[in-house]
Amino acid sequence: MTELLRTGIYQLVEGKHGRFLANPQDLYMGRALIHYGEFSEQEWSLLDQLLRPGMVAIEAGANMGALTVPMARKIGVEGLLYAFEPQLVVFQQLCANLALNDLVNVPAFNAGCGEVSDWMSTIRPDPRTENNFGGYSLQKLARDTPIKIRVERLDDAVDPPRLDLIKADVEGMETQVLKGAAGLIAKFRPLLYLEANKDDAPGIIEHVLSLDYEAWWHLPLLFNPNNHLGVTENLFGNITSKNILCAPVERTLKVGDAPKVTGPEDHPANWATRA
Repeated sequence: MTELLRTGIYQLVEGKHGRFLANPQDLYMGRALIHYGEFSEQEWSLLDQLLRPGMVAIEAGANMGALTVPMARKIGVEGLLYAFEPQLVVFQQLCANLALNDLVNVPAFNAGCGEVSDWMSTIRPDPRTENNFGGYSLQKLARDTPIKIRVERLDDAVDPPRLDLIKADVEGMETQVLKGAAGLIAKFRPLLYLEANKDDAPGIIEHVLSLDYEAWWHLPLLFNPNNHLGVTENLFGNITSKNILCAPVERTLKVGDAPKVTGPEDHPANWATRA
């Protein structure tokens, strides 16, 4: 870590939600924090409405903590946020950002989440080279791989006193995360907030509906014109995240005019072809 700081990889940002070590080579989170003082503020706005002090949440795919920090602040010292991040260098950055913000309510795990507890592999990107550091998926473990990543089944990894929300942004492994949390979901019936990109959405949605949950699309723009630093330049164009908010059918959830997910083949990429 000392070498990384000495070679000038990170910048210290005084952001809207706290202090962050941000990597300017990170095309999305790092760049957004440095230029705007925030990341995906529309996504945070929804999470802010869902969370309350004292709640317990799980974040699978916490990355460097751009949303972990405000989530942990919102639930407060009486709450818990279990944060999982499999990439070692990004995990170190996450822990640094938790420490910079005096957050002691976040048990952090250098691990991925999946259907079973096992080992997987991934590419380890160079933090000195421009990249999307949140865009690397885990792969089956190859015999000669130099990078081994621990994957945990959430039912085995945590034993929370309650569970109010599972947030998962894990590059296509969202369904596996839910299957590995089957016991927790059955016991606590938490809200689910899941990335659902086009290729992965059918399996995710089918599984969510099988749990007797309802789901709604949430499509936050990466660029917030009312950003913390007042920067008008839009670095991200019209890029939106493709997420679904899911609630058990027995719960009344106010979702405003959010489009309801109609089935496994429903995806914003297909809406232009609707009759």
